[in-house]
Amino acid sequence: MSENTVTKIGIVGGGTEGKALLQLLTKSSAAQVLYLVDQNPNAAAMIVAKRLGVKTMTKVDSAVRNSPVDVIVDATGSEEARAVIAENMTQGEILSANTIMLLDQVFENKRGESTQRVFEDLYGVRKEIDRSTRDVSKTLHGIEKISNELEVLAINAGIQASRAGEFGKGFAVVAGEVKSTARVARDLAGDIDRVISEISAMSNKIEQSLKKAQ
Repeated sequence: MSENTVTKIGIVGGGTEGKALLQLLTKSSAAQVLYLVDQNPNAAAMIVAKRLGVKTMTKVDSAVRNSPVDVIVDATGSEEARAVIAENMTQGEILSANTIMLLDQVFENKRGESTQRVFEDLYGVRKEIDRSTRDVSKTLHGIEKISNELEVLAINAGIQASRAGEFGKGFAVVAGEVKSTARVARDLAGDIDRVISEISAMSNKIEQSLKKAQ
């Protein structure tokens, strides 16, 4: 059976359980309620079925016999009704309303557990982003400090080289290169700092989205 197969369902019983089942199953994209049958045309589920556009019938035997489905859900709890269903059905299987409700609760719990795991994983990712960002920031501050010190050193070296006259020309060239390298390092540090700010902003957005989703 493919993932896109829709299970065709018939509901027998228009009382409170039938109404709850109808409302539950009509919300599912994997199920299609073809009919609901009850001897009382004014039963609660019958009224809801008419509003939802689900076919309603009052005779269990003819409904089951003439409208084949994959699953017939017995919401009456009556042994007599179940016997009529079994006698007239030509295909599919019979399930009780309690079975459907129990299965739905199990799946709902599983969905809740899966969602919680997703949230936990995302929170873990966010914490790892924050930790990595702090580590990079510390390294970046160290680079900026070294770059500033190199630039000051290069300026002082250039002054000393100019005082040395002809003998200091070669040293002045080296001092100029050091100063240029320090400036490049400072510019790169600025670019990294901007990236860190963007990552921090994205991390905050993740946190806000997670809070809204819970």
